[in-house]
Amino acid sequence: MNAKPKTTKFGDWIVPVLRRDWVSAEQQPYRMTYQLTPGQLWGDAQTTEKQSESYALLPDGVAVPVGALIARELIASGASSAVFTELWAGKCICVGPDLICVPGEGPVHELLCELRAANNGLYGGLPDVIGLYRDGRVAMREAKNLAKKDRLGPKQHRFASAAQRLLGARLDLAVIEWGLIK
Repeated sequence: MNAKPKTTKFGDWIVPVLRRDWVSAEQQPYRMTYQLTPGQLWGDAQTTEKQSESYALLPDGVAVPVGALIARELIASGASSAVFTELWAGKCICVGPDLICVPGEGPVHELLCELRAANNGLYGGLPDVIGLYRDGRVAMREAKNLAKKDRLGPKQHRFASAAQRLLGARLDLAVIEWGLIK
């Protein structure tokens, strides 16, 4: 007998919760992704000991943002582009699955502008990863670390509702639960 797929309410919809058995690296200093400029590598961003971050541990022992793994999944599923997002002080930085900061232009940037407008001029609650498909679908994924007991918050629900109104049936929204502890 097959188990019923897990779902959760996200915004105004019931969406799938996708489980990923990615190992969580030991807590590390936060990499200040928000300081990146287009073309810079995520790994070159300065770190700060004042904050910490949970990253996914690759089989070779390298720790990377879980958003990069999700973006890679979206590309593998046919997305023409995918980025993970970083919000800081009202600014949104996008980084590709190759860990390179992408320019604030083109289809992803245009979509971000539309989403921000639909969300009363705010980026707060923007999902961690956005993927665009040639057929017009927009995948949005919110990553939640099981080890941290991370949950969806009010800003995320408001943003999801705005995205649902804006994109309708074109929106493919899901939550990714991850974080096996090594």
